[in-house]
Amino acid sequence: MKPRSFLFASIAVVGALIAAIFVSTPRQDVAVLDRLAPRIERAQTLAPETRDAIMRVVDRARASTGDPRHDVRRTATIERVTEAIKARGGAPELSSVGQGQRPK
Repeated sequence: MKPRSFLFASIAVVGALIAAIFVSTPRQDVAVLDRLAPRIERAQTLAPETRDAIMRVVDRARASTGDPRHDVRRTATIERVTEAIKARGGAPELSSVGQGQRPK
């Protein structure tokens, strides 16, 4: 009976570790945006797909963590990224994913 319970406990621990590693949190999303902001600011143009992917990360990062220090950083980072996208000719408020006509 012990080997079976050890196996189930091991599977539970591995599952929890995988979830902790691969599921993004708002803090991780803000860290990604912090690293992307200088690249976005230096870019001359952004592809629509790239802009849409960045805006999905911004939307996930908008979730508040309850920590005032982190919320100030989050707000500043989101503002910096959205302003950089606007400067590149994108409209971060409007997403064009799945909209429009397909080329024939």
